[in-house]
Amino acid sequence: MHDQPQAGRQKPWPFASPGGVGCLALVAFLLFSTSLGRAQVEDEESSSAKVPVSQTAKAAVPPQVMAALQSVTTRDVGALSAALHIGEGPKGPVPGVPPNSLASVGDLDGDGVPEMVLRWAIPDAEAGAEVAPAADSQPLWGIYLLSWDGAHWKASTLVSEVEDAMILPLNLGTPSARGLVVVTSEGEDRIAYPLVFQVKEHEAALVWDAQAEDSRYEALLRGQISFPNPQDAAPEMVVTGHADPGILEFDRQGRRGFSARAVYRWDGKAFVPVKVIYSANQDYTLYGFIAALHLHDFRSAYALIAPAQLLESDSPTLEAFRKYAEDNWPEFLDDQVFEAPELPSGAPDDHLFVLSESEKQYVYHPTFSSDGKFLLTGLKRAEAALPPDPAPR
Repeated sequence: MHDQPQAGRQKPWPFASPGGVGCLALVAFLLFSTSLGRAQVEDEESSSAKVPVSQTAKAAVPPQVMAALQSVTTRDVGALSAALHIGEGPKGPVPGVPPNSLASVGDLDGDGVPEMVLRWAIPDAEAGAEVAPAADSQPLWGIYLLSWDGAHWKASTLVSEVEDAMILPLNLGTPSARGLVVVTSEGEDRIAYPLVFQVKEHEAALVWDAQAEDSRYEALLRGQISFPNPQDAAPEMVVTGHADPGILEFDRQGRRGFSARAVYRWDGKAFVPVKVIYSANQDYTLYGFIAALHLHDFRSAYALIAPAQLLESDSPTLEAFRKYAEDNWPEFLDDQVFEAPELPSGAPDDHLFVLSESEKQYVYHPTFSSDGKFLLTGLKRAEAALPPDPAPR
């Protein structure tokens, strides 16, 4: 794993070579500002929940919840639970389906009465008496903050129509004091998005949204988010997951690719990136090499190879490498997207990648050093004609 500090508004997270030689800041710019941004866009387009989480926060509190709250004129949580039928689903207890729940998240507004979080199962609008639910179906949830205002419990929407969410009290610092972070995870790629709320006038107010245009948060595939010390004065958020490069495409559900661990810190208004750590492996080297050549950054690409072996020379130089790349891999210097197909783990040449053009296909066969640095020791290219399109029936 390689660790470098964060710098710059445009997300230029440094990309250290597996050998620890130099930093490819421009390569990292492509990785995180373009490639992972693309992952976020693709996930939003492919997911059934295309509306950003921040918009779901505008969803109205269900009328049955509002009616139940109006009937409770005491701060007693037992009475609140009874009015909301906590422990039941939308149609009473359902085997295998978690019931509605109510949990304290502490006194977030300092009035001496702890706020409560309500998880409320949203019934399937398409379900009817003649429609049986799928055996493995689970409800979507609406999650609401309940706050005692001295006369009644007030409800405000945190998120709605989500599969699940992690909810955690968070120190927002002066003058905000304590707040609440809500992390949702949706879609096949399990991309996690956090939101931060503050309680004002007994209502939850959104103060930071990871999906906002000015956010510096970068989502990761199969992402997980943790908060090691949420009550610190400047709490940190740790995001781990699978990187999704744009120049070298991996199967989003496959084993190939490389992982990342990003650390953010709360600055009083937002979570801002501090550092990113990548897992060094063969695919990490391939992406860095192709991306560097795409930017004509020959020095950074040179740092990712074993020069004598790849150039088959006793006296390799950067200039010799530049000429070799221009003569042998002009496609790396252009705007091309390469594909890294999934092969069985341990299969010979299981790190090959391909470039498909209109009438032909290039197949690249890389080899790497065995010293743990994963430097390129060879990169052979083979050309093959694409099979003809099947004749129309």
